[in-house]
Amino acid sequence: MRKGKILRTLKSKLTLAILACFFFVSIPSFFIIFSYMNSLVFAQRARVNRQWVEAAAEDVNDSLSSVIDAVSWGCFNENVVSSMKLSSPLSSSQTLSILDTQKITAAYMTASPAWDDLNKIIFFNEEGVFFEYTKNRYGALEDYELLIERKENSDIKFSPGSYVGLSIGTTLNSPYEDALLAYGRMDSVDAYIYAELDMSIFDPLLSDASVDNIYLRNVETGKTYPHAISSEMLDQSRYLEESFSTLIPGVEVVYFENRNPMTVSSVYGLSMFIILIAGSTLLVLIVSSLISRYLTRSTSRLVHYMRNLVETENYGSVDPTIEEGDDEIANIGKSVNSMSLSIAHLLESNERLYDEKKETELSMLQMQVNPHFLYNTLETIHYLAQLQKAEGIASMSRGLSHLLKNIAKGNGERIVLRDEIALVKEYDEIQQVRYMGMYEIVYDIPDELYDCKIQKFTLQPLVENAIFHGIEPGGKCGTITISAHRDDTFLYIDVLDDGVGMSDEELSHVFDEKAHFKGNMTGVGIRNIRERIKLYYGDECDLRYESVKGKYTKAVVRIFLEKEESSV
Repeated sequence: MRKGKILRTLKSKLTLAILACFFFVSIPSFFIIFSYMNSLVFAQRARVNRQWVEAAAEDVNDSLSSVIDAVSWGCFNENVVSSMKLSSPLSSSQTLSILDTQKITAAYMTASPAWDDLNKIIFFNEEGVFFEYTKNRYGALEDYELLIERKENSDIKFSPGSYVGLSIGTTLNSPYEDALLAYGRMDSVDAYIYAELDMSIFDPLLSDASVDNIYLRNVETGKTYPHAISSEMLDQSRYLEESFSTLIPGVEVVYFENRNPMTVSSVYGLSMFIILIAGSTLLVLIVSSLISRYLTRSTSRLVHYMRNLVETENYGSVDPTIEEGDDEIANIGKSVNSMSLSIAHLLESNERLYDEKKETELSMLQMQVNPHFLYNTLETIHYLAQLQKAEGIASMSRGLSHLLKNIAKGNGERIVLRDEIALVKEYDEIQQVRYMGMYEIVYDIPDELYDCKIQKFTLQPLVENAIFHGIEPGGKCGTITISAHRDDTFLYIDVLDDGVGMSDEELSHVFDEKAHFKGNMTGVGIRNIRERIKLYYGDECDLRYESVKGKYTKAVVRIFLEKEESSV
């Protein structure tokens, strides 16, 4: 019953997995194709629209050129220039001359291409003489004062060598509306021309456009015409911005091309896609059912074997039938058989290790008995030496007894520097009897460093090395200095002797196991100290040697600074 349930669950999972793969591949593929088609439509539409906008911008620039020509005509026309050389008040003959000039101006303007969009054109000088011609807007006597007061008259900018400047502003009279403004300065006279044109001059580009989202934009102020640009179109991920220059300084034509002109709802054939998805789903269901049925044949054997293996715990047995074939299930079968053999081997190894551990524990108990017998014997010798007043033997036996007690405790534990120095002093008592004051040990350790932790039996082998290979070969009295200092991270302990020293050759082999020295000390002892330091503290800590032949040898221990926590 359970086997059938497992297989039904596996079939369901396989079917769902195949369907999931189908949907996760087919539907994204559709949208990838849709996005690709969208990019093609966008590229084609953008190319056509750009060509149209370029052509429309050229037409607008042609209209702006006609405005510039009309104003330029007034700047250089002899009648206009002569009239603007007059000053107020005017005589009757001068007034008639200005009226004639106004008629000439009207005749020219009606023939100009700028006529349709002209609101008014005003000619004026600083002497108070002016006349104007109006079309789409009324004229008034106060127009002159309004022009004089306008800030644009004082800061209008003309291109180098030009007499006409274009800008977009507001009408001179109410109702105030956006307008194209043209200012001109006359030749050889301090007089000016103000031409005001309706924004309908831009209709071919803005109102009659076959392309949406076209604006005029002032580059300096950011103001746009005919209205502000929506924040949606400023999103560069959704709209592509294109701009074209105009004859108006600081004003450009800008239009925004929708990067996603196509939407799913607008794509013809979406219904066919839905039908295709439905048919494909049905086909996949049939195929997945056949595949799952085929796969579960070998899977059923695998499930039966694994369940039997767990229930009987018959590890080490294998079933060759679950390895048949060259598919993934066969590979899993091979792995399961291999796992069964590995578990059996592991159980056998654990049993053997357990027996070895028991034997080791018995050996350790035996080893702990022998040192206790030795230092109890040494205590007896120490007592007899005191009775016989043999101070040397008493001192040596007491020091050796203390050392044996510490050795019996093991050398893997860490102790404070104070206790490590005590071990060195006990060793020193033994050696002083042998060497009869041939050397002296000096301690230069700050009080606050005595509570720092150090591995047991780190300094004693270094002192022993200093005596045997530094002081003794020199044949004269010497001094061994043990000093300590620290920084923010490390504790440094130096063991310095003023003995025979080492050459560079000898120093290079100081940690070499095969490099034997005189006496009974070899490189093995200090090499073991170095390895213990690195194993416990890591590669940042070390033991190193410095030496000068005939002068000194110094061992430097560097370990992490760690103080013993004081108990409250």
